[in-house]
Amino acid sequence: MARNNEKNYGVLNRLYLQNNYKEHKERPTLNTLHTAKAIRRWIPVIKSDIQYCLHHLSGVRNYPEYKIKEYQKRLEMLQDEYQCFVEKHRELDPIRSELTTPGDIHSYIPKKQLKK
Repeated sequence: MARNNEKNYGVLNRLYLQNNYKEHKERPTLNTLHTAKAIRRWIPVIKSDIQYCLHHLSGVRNYPEYKIKEYQKRLEMLQDEYQCFVEKHRELDPIRSELTTPGDIHSYIPKKQLKK
């Protein structure tokens, strides 16, 4: 009897994880994003993908040549995409973009300074 209950809990856990996973969407194209807030939401995701590729390219790893080229190609694509996102963010929100680059760590900026 206890074994069946454990199986049921496992199924519930799997359903819970599936429902949470649905929240993570694929990154939309830049053409579909029309607000600075929407663009700011995706810039840290791109940066984390870049860090992931850099982590796999750095250090001593026994990857074959084709895998290394694949990571380098993906890294270049992500860097280009990051630049495009930042440029569009600067077009949509020039005041905030003058003060900081989105996705970077920065100090507190008062609202009065943002409204100028």
